[in-house]
Amino acid sequence: MTTTLLILLHVLAVFKHEPKKPKLERTDQKLADRIISLLQQHEDGNLESYEETTLETCPDEELDPDYDPEECLESTERNFAGIGSPQMVLFGGILVAISKVWEAVLFYPLNGLYRNGRQKRRKPSSMFAKFKFLKTDMDLRRLVDYEKAGEIKPDSRAIIAFISAQLYERTIKEIRSGHILHDSVLRSIISEIIDDYQIETDFYGSPNWLNTWKRAHRISSRRITTFVSKKRFLDKDVLLQKMDQFVKDARVAFQGFDPLSTYNLDQSGFQKELFTKRTLAETGTETIEIVTSSATGITHSYTVLPMLRLDGLLHPKLYVVFAEPSGSFPQNPPPYNAPNLVLAAAKGHIMGKDLMADFFERVVFTDDVADDVLLVADSWPCWRRDDVIDSVRPPNKKVKTIIIPPGATGQIQPLDIGIFRQFKKFMKNLTEYAQRKEKDFKPHQRDSIIKVSEVSENLPHFLIADAEPSILADVLSHLPRMETTAKLASQRRACCCSERLVVLGRKEFEIETKESETGEKSRREIKNGDISTNQKLN
Repeated sequence: MTTTLLILLHVLAVFKHEPKKPKLERTDQKLADRIISLLQQHEDGNLESYEETTLETCPDEELDPDYDPEECLESTERNFAGIGSPQMVLFGGILVAISKVWEAVLFYPLNGLYRNGRQKRRKPSSMFAKFKFLKTDMDLRRLVDYEKAGEIKPDSRAIIAFISAQLYERTIKEIRSGHILHDSVLRSIISEIIDDYQIETDFYGSPNWLNTWKRAHRISSRRITTFVSKKRFLDKDVLLQKMDQFVKDARVAFQGFDPLSTYNLDQSGFQKELFTKRTLAETGTETIEIVTSSATGITHSYTVLPMLRLDGLLHPKLYVVFAEPSGSFPQNPPPYNAPNLVLAAAKGHIMGKDLMADFFERVVFTDDVADDVLLVADSWPCWRRDDVIDSVRPPNKKVKTIIIPPGATGQIQPLDIGIFRQFKKFMKNLTEYAQRKEKDFKPHQRDSIIKVSEVSENLPHFLIADAEPSILADVLSHLPRMETTAKLASQRRACCCSERLVVLGRKEFEIETKESETGEKSRREIKNGDISTNQKLN
């Protein structure tokens, strides 16, 4: 039986609630879970789909000299080329300013009423002679309707044509300023145009409209730098076996620790200025230049090292390492003091055993962490240096570390999957926004990095919790279903990451949050077979 048929049978068995389901391989199971999630979203009416077209050209490609971009525009938009204001209405194919139409509305009635009570009005010939855009009796009836309504609303086609013209001018300006643009940025610019000109419209720029608009104006997505192919694993089967064995061993290790004493550790390097690898540019452009606040911003990095607890909460302190020429922070002026960050300096941002010891001393071995903890870490060699860890470990503290197999970090490590990817995307969006709107902001400076890290250290939480279910389903592919009460939302902000840990040690579990009448403390109850813990959250 083919894998495709097995996957379909598995999906059908899930929706029929059958006790026995076809057994699938790891990759097939992930695909089946994704299909199930999409179908459930479709059934609930929460699934939206759209198509985005990317047009690319090579530097040596010969462009069609006879190409006419006007042909890609709607006929009404072609007729309104060069429109200077959205406050226009259409009379017989002619755009007329609302102010001019309102002048005709006020001029049309005469003083006095007829015997039947109707308003006296000027002769049609007089109106046609004074206002050239009026041609028919239907046009005169429109003036009466405008008078009764007391207002004249702009023509929707004129509004879209005006927005299109303004969008092109602003987009070309952004491109020539070296700014990164995507469809989301184009929609943001459309919103800015609507706000700047106080236009009353629900138009936002649908995917199809943007694709047509880009083709008409010869604007396409272009590469900023070349793509580097992902390194292939030499032996995928061996890696999968190691991953499965690690999951089994981790489940055994989890049985001996409280869920609130289990953490995932991972360090990640961040460029001082993060940009996406693509931007919008004029089709045919060979060199794509992007403006940065500093050349070192895209060549130098800093390191962050968070701790994610099994219940989905991050450690209140984020460890951040900066590269300083002298190996220490300057004293005059000192770096900005952020209460939720632990700052360290070295001659390079890459951590070694000394910085690891500093991390354990200032973050792990503190009152914020339980005395007996289990740490899940990647294959960084320093995590295995028990002698270095013991050199700073207080007598009352105990720590056990289990190591994720090399090469599996990007597939099963919670922080790498659920926090860093979303946080780096946020940093890219922030940098691109500041590039367009906050010209004086210097993202590469140390204090700027510290302040952004301070206010956004908890930002990945709600990015995960509020993400689309389809995204969560992709991350939580093999996890048991988690039932929560509504009050748990504030505590499960990074739950998709913690559930990745939970699956290693809990096959069936239930999490419930209760708040006292004063709202001062909350209690979580985690049940799993013989394990039942009641613990107040710090």
